[in-house]
Amino acid sequence: MNPLQKKTNVKILSLMLLFTLFSTATALAQRPSGEEMQKIQDAKIAIITNRLNLSPEQATGFWPVYNEYSQKRKDIHRAQRKIINDKKAEGKTDDQVLNNLKEVQELKQKELDLEKEYQNRFLKVISASQVIELYKAERTFNDMLIQRLKQRKEQKSNE
Repeated sequence: MNPLQKKTNVKILSLMLLFTLFSTATALAQRPSGEEMQKIQDAKIAIITNRLNLSPEQATGFWPVYNEYSQKRKDIHRAQRKIINDKKAEGKTDDQVLNNLKEVQELKQKELDLEKEYQNRFLKVISASQVIELYKAERTFNDMLIQRLKQRKEQKSNE
């Protein structure tokens, strides 16, 4: 298969996965099922793969590092949400709430440190241009996902 055919096939796969993602009936207020989460993850992988145009050798080195990074970042975000959405915060003293704010700041610093560490690790397997494309692809994917969830919320409210 020549490089042009390969690139076209990746684009078609990406579009198919995006269509699958957007056709999944996930309500904004509901937690997506495991199957729906897998479709979302597959769409994200397709977008990143397409945008980075990874060689097979790069893909072999990149995906394990990216998956590790992604999981650690999810864990940090989950910890931040847990602190911020703490229902018991209303009854806490100012000192306790201030302590929670400090914890959130520490988690933000931890995320920044994680990004620095993994940027260096990414640069060992992909080029600097591809790292920039990775960040753009993640942003594009997140924007598309948020837009789709907003549309679903509007559709539900119009029903």
